[in-house]
Amino acid sequence: EKSSLPAEWSGSGFALKNGYLVTNYHVIDGAKSIKINGVNGNFNTSYNAVVVGSDKINDIALLKISDSSFSGFGSIPYSISSNTSDVGEDIFVLGYPLTSTMGDEIKLTTGVISSKTGFQGDVALYQISAPIQPGNSGGPLFDKKGNIIGIVSAKHEGAENVGYAIKATYLRNLIESCASPSIIPSTNSVSTLPLTGKVKSEKNFVFFIHCTK
Repeated sequence: EKSSLPAEWSGSGFALKNGYLVTNYHVIDGAKSIKINGVNGNFNTSYNAVVVGSDKINDIALLKISDSSFSGFGSIPYSISSNTSDVGEDIFVLGYPLTSTMGDEIKLTTGVISSKTGFQGDVALYQISAPIQPGNSGGPLFDKKGNIIGIVSAKHEGAENVGYAIKATYLRNLIESCASPSIIPSTNSVSTLPLTGKVKSEKNFVFFIHCTK
């Protein structure tokens, strides 16, 4: 029920080409205003975004920055991979968990793919061991080369270090149905960098999303 929503809440998201970006459907559900912070690492400027398409079932939303002052994300350093990753593959997560207490600096957590299916065997999800918190929702799940393989969606209530991420294939389906595949970044410029270098480059394309109703 929408009326029980707090007046404001937040999540994470990440860049596609041409001013498009991705987050979870549940992050923007019920929002009258959606503001994006952290574009190119800049927290002093926030941009308005509108919802272009959503997949409620798989909990994905496609947004687009609608501000005339927006001049583009620049060259996106990752590609989005729709190959299925295997159990045991190293992964990392970037996002903005619990900003009220943890501060608004982006947070990195690392882990592995624990399972190729999610909650109750859901094939749309990966189970991951990287610790995630509220606020990480909608952020990117990266493989060890720094490509995006999923969208962080939730942690398992009551279980420690059990998180879920929606596989990037489902994002591709949404993009193809309500935009164009040409907005999907397809070049990775960071695969040979150490994790510190990957994070330094990729964090400028991971955003703090602030919603108000």
